[in-house]
Amino acid sequence: MKKTIALMTATLLILLTLCFPGVAAEPYKLGVNLELSGPWANVTRTLVMAMELEVKKINEAGGIDGRPLELVIRDNGFDIARASSNMIGFAGDEEILAVVGPFEDTFQAATRSIAERERVTNIIVCPSNPAVRSLRQKWSFNIAHSDKLVADKLTDLCLMRGYQNILVFAGAWPLARSLADHFKAGAEAKGLSVTISPETHLPTDIDVTPQLLKIQPVLKEKKIDAVFASTGGPTGPIICKNMRTLGIDLPILGTHAFGFGFIIGLGGEAMEGVEFPTGKPVVPGQLDADDPARETIQRFNERMQAAYQVGADQIAGHGYDIVHMAADALRRCGSTVTRATFREALENTREFVGCTGIYTYTPEDHDGLGKRDLVFVRITGNRFKRVLPEAVD
Repeated sequence: MKKTIALMTATLLILLTLCFPGVAAEPYKLGVNLELSGPWANVTRTLVMAMELEVKKINEAGGIDGRPLELVIRDNGFDIARASSNMIGFAGDEEILAVVGPFEDTFQAATRSIAERERVTNIIVCPSNPAVRSLRQKWSFNIAHSDKLVADKLTDLCLMRGYQNILVFAGAWPLARSLADHFKAGAEAKGLSVTISPETHLPTDIDVTPQLLKIQPVLKEKKIDAVFASTGGPTGPIICKNMRTLGIDLPILGTHAFGFGFIIGLGGEAMEGVEFPTGKPVVPGQLDADDPARETIQRFNERMQAAYQVGADQIAGHGYDIVHMAADALRRCGSTVTRATFREALENTREFVGCTGIYTYTPEDHDGLGKRDLVFVRITGNRFKRVLPEAVD
């Protein structure tokens, strides 16, 4: 009798799902733990917009084996305690298969450790503290290019431009400093001279003129050819504006974080001529015809334009990659989808064509990307313009 009732119930649920599209299967849930308020709000909102756009696309196409994908979004308020609390809350909800974020580099050591302890996948958006990334934690996966890849690509750009003496003005946080240190090591190994200024800056600085005034004599003394602003967020345009106001007309080099859409708007004319290595979504219409990621990026860019009237950029591309790589891993889980099988499937991602690049994860490598996944970009006429040629190992 009980078997008959169970069979009838299951049959009824199937019929309801077929006859009434509003009655859907249980969703696969991804937690989203981001700084939706505070200094990173504009960046993280773009990320969420891109993720929601791609989740909608997947669900309208039938979901993943008939089950929809759902984002459970929580603002951590740019507060490490809230970011940790959100992570613990997500970890305690067995329906959450993985957690995206936080974005802030200095928050990630805490959330990664929670992910390891609770055995839930943590998808890291921003390049993380190199000391933490080097731990090769089992449950954490990186989406963005590593600081070393970016630094190596920047060295290629300096060699291409013929810069011999470069001064680095680095931010006072782990990632900015790591980029500076990796660049110095890699560039000097190629015969260049790199000076890291003792002057530094914070992500909350709204004017760095005092630091630049102290740097000015060094520029002449060391016959500097270019200045590398090892930074991210609004401080990038601030540095450029303050340099031009002071009459410092040297070439400015940036990090991949200069590929965010708001950078040009904040810096205005001061951004003209700034060059940097960054992800391919920044120049969707300027990729090689045979680039495997070209079609993926162009179609995503068109959807962003249609939905939000803004094109793809570095951070939006990360949103695409997170959603579609998670969906790809879920499809490869087969009939048994758990946190453990999802993590294993994600780790077995091979040659996945995303927007940021072509990802391959292994048990020894949760970074996934290579130098081939970066391009050179120059800001020209208030637009991002790709610079050729590319130097790829």
